[in-house]
Amino acid sequence: MGMNIIIVENGCKDKEITILDTRLPYFYAKVSELFSIEPEKVEVVLVHDKNKFQNLRGEETNEGAFCKENIIYIYEPNQFGIATSIAREHFYEVLYQELIYLFYKTSKAESS
Repeated sequence: MGMNIIIVENGCKDKEITILDTRLPYFYAKVSELFSIEPEKVEVVLVHDKNKFQNLRGEETNEGAFCKENIIYIYEPNQFGIATSIAREHFYEVLYQELIYLFYKTSKAESS
């Protein structure tokens, strides 16, 4: 199965985002080797402020990202350390953690 990744940048101009379309597919390919089933599609949505993030999440949180269905909502890198206690340099780690969780969730749902 081919990877179907959609990145919704929402106008974000952070330097980390300019290479996201090359880094994310590479990591996705590595993660897909660990799981027998991959999500039909993965959407990454960058969120630029805490109010919008918490409205999407449905609750207050200090986390930097969360998954809802096949969508990973994550703060723009410039919001790390401001809207969340997680430092900016951990942006990719947080994103990759959510991607792994999405694969896990998809595999678990298919096997039950």
